[in-house]
Formats: sequence, structure tokens, C-alpha cells
Amino acid sequence: MGEENYKIALVDDESLFLQGLSMLVNNNDRMKVTLTAENGEDLLNKLETMDDLPDLLLCDLEMPIKNGVDVTKVMAANYPNIKVVILSSHYEPSLILKMMEIGASAFMPKNEKPDEFYLTIINVIEKGFHYNDYILQLIREKLHFGTKKKTQNQVNLTRREEEVLRLICDQKTNKEIGEKIFISARTVEGHRNKLLEKTESKNTAGLIIYAIENGYYSVNILNKWDNNIK
Repeated sequence: MGEENYKIALVDDESLFLQGLSMLVNNNDRMKVTLTAENGEDLLNKLETMDDLPDLLLCDLEMPIKNGVDVTKVMAANYPNIKVVILSSHYEPSLILKMMEIGASAFMPKNEKPDEFYLTIINVIEKGFHYNDYILQLIREKLHFGTKKKTQNQVNLTRREEEVLRLICDQKTNKEIGEKIFISARTVEGHRNKLLEKTESKNTAGLIIYAIENGYYSVNILNKWDNNIK
């Protein structure tokens, strides 16, 4: 059984960069570009006419008409099944955390190495998020020095939901979680969706931050991630 071919959308207002990015994606036999757009408005107009939507969007941050912030908000609200990865030359801590909070599943510099580029795309599609060492450090600092965000109402998670949440933090796929706790992948997806609803998280990346901030996942365990994603 062959590996799935993932559908990728690209949006960037720099024509040469967009062409180069398209070639890079299509050079990997696990993915293909199915949509390109020159700005946020162009992207959203094209998505409205598509029957077969992409799995993931690689989105520039600074664009005319609708920028990456605007696009990410619309995607989270209207196309929640399309994962968003932000590409930017500006790798500022406050900006990265903001994009994660509004719905981005990963944040990559435009000069990222190809191996890490491909790994990010695959992890985001299969596991819901991808954090590199730098972003992990930002989460640590946010946990230790930042103000913890709480949802408006008290969130009560069942024992099973807590178990699934911790396994999500371990970067397990729905299938892997199901095998671990002897339930179906479909049931895991149901628990994941319930967790998103209860915690008011935009996506899996938001669930990770919620779990860390609210004590469901130990920051010390994050040390494992450093080795897993290098």
C-alpha cells in the first residue's frame, strides 16, 4: 500500500518565490501542489470554487489585500480541515505565538532547509502540528514567564479525554493513539474534536499550548520533542 499523496496550496505575493516553492513541494513524491495564489483574497476566491480542497496551506505572512493573519483567521473559521503553515522572513517570538493562537499549525522561516520543510508539512498533516526547537523554547518561556490564558468557563475533561490529550502532546496520530488505548481512530477523532470544543482551541497546536499551560502535560516531557524533530 503506497503512501498518501498530500494536496498542498500555496499563497505568496512574490512570483519567483512562489514558483520555487511549488517546485520544491512537487519534488517530494508524498505531496503535490493543487492550488497557487498571489495574495489572501486570490486564495479565498479560488478555494470557494474548489471541490477537492487541499490538505494544507503554506501561507506567506506579509501580502497585499489580505495578509497571513487575515487568511489564518478565515481558514480557522471557514476551512478548519485545511492545516495552515506560516512562512515568513520575520521570525519574532510574539508573532509566532500570536499566529499559533489564531490557528496556525506551524511557523517556518523562508530560509528553512528542505528536510525540515518536508518534515513540517508531513507532521502537520498527520499529527496536527509541528514545533521546532526554537518554538519549543518559546513555549517554555511562555509557560514560565507569561500570563497563562484560561477559558471563560471551567473546563472539565474526562479521564479518557485527558489520556487522549497527553498522547496528542506526544505527537501521536489518531491511529497510533487508538492502538495505544484500544479504541478506533474514528473514536480518537471524536475525542480530539470534543477537546477542541471544550478548550476553545483553534487546532491541535492550540491543544498543545492549552495542555502545557493548564498542567495536563509536563514541560519536562518536552525534552523528548527536541530529539524527535531534529
